[in-house]
Amino acid sequence: MATEQVRTEDLDYSAILWREDGVWNSIPVPAQHSIVLDDLLALCKQYPGEGGVYAAIGVGEEFFILLRNDNQKTEVVISDGAALLDWDIAEDAADLIELDWEEGDFEEFEAVGDLNLLSNFGLKSQDLSMICENPDLEPDQQISEIFKRIGAEFAWQKIRNP
Repeated sequence: MATEQVRTEDLDYSAILWREDGVWNSIPVPAQHSIVLDDLLALCKQYPGEGGVYAAIGVGEEFFILLRNDNQKTEVVISDGAALLDWDIAEDAADLIELDWEEGDFEEFEAVGDLNLLSNFGLKSQDLSMICENPDLEPDQQISEIFKRIGAEFAWQKIRNP
């Protein structure tokens, strides 16, 4: 399957978020450190985090990838499973969690991966799916809604609107 190799200019945003002492924190991550997910995960491991450290990447205004790392395991959500057909970074994200998939497995706008990765902050898998499948929300609005629901809205807005 031929997929498009992601370039730094394809990234809409890239950030790391973590909760420490009950407060959400965030830092932007330069695109060159985000196009290789192993590099991004290495950066995540440098931060403490109650419930894990999260990385969010927006790609081509088409989808986002949300990663969670707690130094024991990595979890991933790809907001639109159809991205696996088009983007190498989506394939790389699926490989991180050994997601077994075939070309016809996904409907457009169907989130795939570890949909429970935010359940420890009160966002259930079905709620995450509903946000990602909402046709009225663009991917950047979807990720904003997700962070709002888990109480990380201020930390996210600090990254998006410095």
